[in-house]
Amino acid sequence: MQVSNFRGLWLILLIAAGLLGVLTLWRLEPRAGALWLNTAWLAAAACLIALPVGGALAVLVFKTDTPGRSVAGLLLVGMLFVPLYLIAGAWDAGFGLQGWHTLAAKTASGYEPWLRGWRAAIWVHALAAVPWVVLIVGAGLRAIEAEIEEDATTCATPAQVLLHVSLPRAAAAFFVAGLWVAVVATAEISVTDFFQVRTFAEEVYTQAALGAFDFGGDEALSASGLWIGLLLSAALAVAAIVAAGRLFTNFTDAALRPPWFGRIGRWRWPAAVVLWSIMLLVAGLPLGNLIYKAGLSAELADSGVTRSWSPAKVALRMAAAPAEFRGDLWLTFRVGAAAATAALAIAIPLGWSMRSVRGVPWLRLTILALCLTVPGPLLGVGLIRILNRPPESSLAVLAWLYDTNFAPWLAQTIRALPLATLILWPALASVPQAMLDTAATEGSGPVSRLMRIALPQRWPAVAAAWLVALAIAVGELAATVLVIPPQRSTAISVRIFQLLHYGVDDRVAAISLVMVAGIAALTAIAATLLKRRT
Repeated sequence: MQVSNFRGLWLILLIAAGLLGVLTLWRLEPRAGALWLNTAWLAAAACLIALPVGGALAVLVFKTDTPGRSVAGLLLVGMLFVPLYLIAGAWDAGFGLQGWHTLAAKTASGYEPWLRGWRAAIWVHALAAVPWVVLIVGAGLRAIEAEIEEDATTCATPAQVLLHVSLPRAAAAFFVAGLWVAVVATAEISVTDFFQVRTFAEEVYTQAALGAFDFGGDEALSASGLWIGLLLSAALAVAAIVAAGRLFTNFTDAALRPPWFGRIGRWRWPAAVVLWSIMLLVAGLPLGNLIYKAGLSAELADSGVTRSWSPAKVALRMAAAPAEFRGDLWLTFRVGAAAATAALAIAIPLGWSMRSVRGVPWLRLTILALCLTVPGPLLGVGLIRILNRPPESSLAVLAWLYDTNFAPWLAQTIRALPLATLILWPALASVPQAMLDTAATEGSGPVSRLMRIALPQRWPAVAAAWLVALAIAVGELAATVLVIPPQRSTAISVRIFQLLHYGVDDRVAAISLVMVAGIAALTAIAATLLKRRT
């Protein structure tokens, strides 16, 4: 993919329009504008860490013969949909206020935890985004025509080809990855709320939780501030669509071509050291924090507090966690499975309709992008405004739905729909047109062709889309925390998020490990099904 073919001018204009919108918001609504500037700073700082780290991993995994790259790729795929609140808790278990490193380094005069405030929010967002950067940049590297790189090897070393040919031609992929990091920083509140960093989405969540959205007080964001903030999210989503369109069109065209790999010879093992050092930082250290906290015991002795760690306690805690949180897990699975099923029921006809569109279906992609990128608290506030109706209203029946699990189900369906559709769209588009034309000449209608020909041939993609939708629904927090009704059991994401504010003890670490393992397994199975389809 040549950089000259990338619509850089339009992207520059979109970014400039976004910055102009932030400055305009700051002038019209200083409070909301300042919060959006905080959001922009968080996104930019996270990109400065995630892009070089993820880019290096993408090169090692997708473009070299580094030993262990396949295993590292599978681990990164398993991390794609691990929720941010679990990653934040994993890092806090080691380096937060009650983390094992903080407690071990604490002296009589006290010790400042390494993870706190802005530094913690930027670090967690950046490392949580690394798997996505690897996937997106890897797609850009995979889309490069192999013959161009092979021609370059006749007069240059593999390292020079990677540096002067592969990376420049994948520049658009780095831009898309940066936009995705910004989208996540805009929409999520789990990390910023946990480390008490004020961003636009986090402030919306705080004000909504306090019930301050009467649009009349000085302490709450105004209605105009909310709407302008939503428009800025929409602009960011459109920029992501424009940037990703060319990239993934080229990736689809190149999917069946054999890729070029750089044979790095004597540098293979040093590259493997670099690869697994980064993997240790991205995945090993946070998981190790949770494992250590789950097996940590403290006993009070005459000499002070004595701490010890036992692998048996880790196993016992993880075995007991599903029973201890069974009500929350069962409610989460029921709502999440219903949301995944609803998202799949919408994604199948939507993806089927998009295969027949000439060109790029911009309107549908824009709607899907908004579903994915609108800040979760804004989505929650919107659902509250729609469903929380007074008894005398003609729409009072919505108030009954508001007291059920309908609102979290709807929020999770909206969140899961975009990725389910983006999985099914290329899968259904790859069904041979000649086969469908033959069925049409024999009197088969569009629905019949979908149900009898397309879906049976692409059932692995359908199953993968449902599993990915389930992983997203189970991990959704930003909107669910606002709309889930009061009841004995709550969503496991909300329960863990609440417990994390009191510190990561052994039982919180154990249920977090169970959740990480479950969501990673769902993602790995979905990736295996998609690979089988390919």
